[in-house]
Amino acid sequence: MNIMQHMEIKRMNKIMHWIKENYIYVNITLLFFCIYVILFPIIAIPIKAIFPTFNECTYLRVTGKPCPLCGGTRYIQNLPKAFTDITYLFHPFGIIMLFLLFEIIYRMYQILTRKKEKTGKQIKIDICIHLFALLCFSLYELLFLWATN
Repeated sequence: MNIMQHMEIKRMNKIMHWIKENYIYVNITLLFFCIYVILFPIIAIPIKAIFPTFNECTYLRVTGKPCPLCGGTRYIQNLPKAFTDITYLFHPFGIIMLFLLFEIIYRMYQILTRKKEKTGKQIKIDICIHLFALLCFSLYELLFLWATN
């Protein structure tokens, strides 16, 4: 093993150690972000009274075309329909909502059952799951943009 490989391994170990130490903050941040997204329609009502343009889609305003997330607020507001019509959950935004609900449960579990230090394997699995979800969402956006053109 040459000196460059040794330095690279040492640098990766430092990064992994930093992630392990601060993993609780990642969990808390992602938990609050997911809760914010789900509660956005409720939060947006008083904010829209103060800032009328707050709830407007910038993408729609600039391009004149709906973005992949247009209708998301309306979807969340009508979420009780999912209890009577299961097909409501198969809407692309419904799949995102299911992922966010899973994310909230997972993050709460991680916070409540936290150990002094998380293993590197747990963190790597967490990163892989989120990279996969990001890839799926990016593919959804690309397909949406291709279908609307």
